[in-house]
Amino acid sequence: MIKLNLSENFISRIWEDKSNYSDLKTTDGHSVEVIDFGIPNYDAGPDYKNAKIKIAGILYKGSVEIHRSLKDWYLHKHKRDNKYNDLILHVVFYANDPGELFNNPVVKKARSIPTLILSEFLSRSVHEIWKEVINNPTVNFKLPCYPQNKIAAQSEKTDWIKKLGIERLNYKYSRIQDRLTEISETGIEKIYWDQVLFEFICEALGYSKNKEQFLKLAEKIEVSEIRKMNLNRDEIDSLIFGQSGFLNDLKFRNQYISAIKDSWDKLRLRFKKEIMNKSEWNFFRLRPPNFPTLRLAYAAGLMYEILNKNLFKNIIGIFEKSENINIDLENLFYKIDVSDYWKNHYDFGKESKSRNTPIGKERITAVISNVILPLAYFYSIKFEMGNLNNRINYFYQTTKQKSGSNEVIRVMEKQLDVKVNTFSDEQGLIHLHNFYCTHGKCSKCEIGKLVFENETVTEPLRIILY
Repeated sequence: MIKLNLSENFISRIWEDKSNYSDLKTTDGHSVEVIDFGIPNYDAGPDYKNAKIKIAGILYKGSVEIHRSLKDWYLHKHKRDNKYNDLILHVVFYANDPGELFNNPVVKKARSIPTLILSEFLSRSVHEIWKEVINNPTVNFKLPCYPQNKIAAQSEKTDWIKKLGIERLNYKYSRIQDRLTEISETGIEKIYWDQVLFEFICEALGYSKNKEQFLKLAEKIEVSEIRKMNLNRDEIDSLIFGQSGFLNDLKFRNQYISAIKDSWDKLRLRFKKEIMNKSEWNFFRLRPPNFPTLRLAYAAGLMYEILNKNLFKNIIGIFEKSENINIDLENLFYKIDVSDYWKNHYDFGKESKSRNTPIGKERITAVISNVILPLAYFYSIKFEMGNLNNRINYFYQTTKQKSGSNEVIRVMEKQLDVKVNTFSDEQGLIHLHNFYCTHGKCSKCEIGKLVFENETVTEPLRIILY
C-alpha cells in the first residue's frame, strides 16, 4: 500500500465516522466496538478523552490515541508521559513496513495497550473518503448559510468579499495605529515605527500557538533602548533568548551557547525587564521548522536588520519604486539572516537533519498580508502620501494569491463557491469568517441577508480545523 502523508486530524475524521470501516479488530485479533468516541482533546495528551470501547466483549472507559503509523508512539515519547496512563486503545492508520518490528505500546505503568490498524478495515478508498469529507461537510464543518447560499449571484458574493477585504485592511491598520498611539505622542518618530514593525512581525511569527508569547516578548524589547546598546548579532540573540526564558538552566554546551549565555549574564543587569518562563512557549504538535526557538532566531535577525540596515525605510521604498513589489518584499524577508547555529538546529542541543530555512514562503506571505501591507497603508495615510497609498491599494487588490491557503479559506471557498485570486480576496474571506460567520451575524452579511431574509439565525459557524 502506498502510504499517503495523512495528518492525524484527517485520520480522526475517518475514525469518527463508522461508515468508513467495519469488523474492527486489534492486532491481537480481538473484536473492537466503538460505543462512544469520547471528547476530542486539543491540548497535550491523548486525542480523545472519556471514550467507551468494547474490546473482546469487555467494555473499557478511558482515552484513545490516534497516530499515522505504529512507530509514532515511540517517536512522540508517549511511554514516559503520565497523561497516557488511562489509554484503552491505540488507533493507527498504517502498519509497519516489512521488516520493522512491532510491539503493542506500553504506558508508564507497564500496561500493554491494544492497537488497531484502521486502514485494514476501510469500507472504501481513502480518496473516496476525502472527497466525501470535502463535498459533504458535517455540522461542525459547515457555514450557517450552506448550501442555501447558492441562490446568491456570483457577482453579489465577490463584491461583498472585496468590500470585506477593505474592511479587514482598515481593521488591521487600526490595530497598528492604536499601538503607535500607546507608545508615541505624535507617531512621527521613526524609532516608534520600527517598534511596531518588530512587534507585529513577531506576532505573525508566532502562528496561533505562540502568537501571544511572541507579542509579549516583542513589547519588552524596546528598539529605542536596544539601539543605544550598540549590540552585535550574538548579543541580540542573547537578548532575545534570554528575555524569552530559554537560557535559564540551559544544560547544553558549545561555543555559540556559551557565548550567548555569557552575554546574557551581562545584559540582564542593564535590561531590567521581567523574564518570561520557558514553559510559556508551546512546542506541542508543531513541526520542528515551526518551533518557537527557530522563530526566535529569526526575530533576532529581524531586530539586527531594523537596527543596522534600515528595514522599515527599505519596505516603504519597495512600495514606492519597485516594479515587482511582491517579489522584492519576499526577497527582503528571505535575506534576513540568522546565526549559524540556527541554520542546522531547531532547538538548543537538537540538530536538524538538513539545513534549516529560517522562514518559509507561506509565513513570509502571511507577514506581508497581515503586517507589512497594513503598516505601509497606515504610513501613507498618516503622512498624506497619495501616490504611495494608491500603489499599496493597487497591490492589495491585484496581487495574485494562491487559492486554498489554509483550512478556513478552503472551507469558505468550497461552501460559498468562490475562489481566492488576490490578497484582498483572501483577507475578505478571513474577515467574513472571523467577524460574521463565527458570530452568527448573518443579518449583517450581504450573503446572509439574501439567504435568510426574515429568518433569525442563532447558530454561529463551528469549524473544526482539519
